[in-house]
Amino acid sequence: MLGPPLVSGGDAVASAAITEMIDARTADWSDHECVALGRVVDVLRPSPRHLRDILDWLDDIATRDAGRPGAVLADPGLSRLLAARGSAPDRLKRWKEALRRLRYPRLVAREAEATTLIRGMALGPAARIQLPPALEGGALTVTLTVTSADALAQALARLDTSLRAGDIARLFGLLDEL
Repeated sequence: MLGPPLVSGGDAVASAAITEMIDARTADWSDHECVALGRVVDVLRPSPRHLRDILDWLDDIATRDAGRPGAVLADPGLSRLLAARGSAPDRLKRWKEALRRLRYPRLVAREAEATTLIRGMALGPAARIQLPPALEGGALTVTLTVTSADALAQALARLDTSLRAGDIARLFGLLDEL
């Protein structure tokens, strides 16, 4: 049972509801796991919505890996981010992104593959291809930043080379595989 120390701010009714939710969600956790979660909450100060996401994601990862939430919380990358400098909201964002990466390893591998493919296109500084968040939606954003007609022609030529080589089709194929 984690209790009130995990709840900061807000009204007493909301705090009681959050505490009840946390107690129910962590009832079968060890004391060590509760302390680890308490540290995350103390350091990152997540909102109730973020805390619910964190608990959901910890449960998902532990279930998938046939492990315990404490093992997930002990991940060196997550621990390193808890000790990082910066504001609590910024650290929370980075910590949740690292937790998301643990939760979706195939998506992370697909993102890395797409990023490598984009880098391999050698589009130069004038053209940029941006992947959609979490590779959802199937749409790429292509941005051209040019200062002259010649620079535009060069950027379009590089994009055309990647298109003809099949690189852009492979990139869309990666988006379609999810």
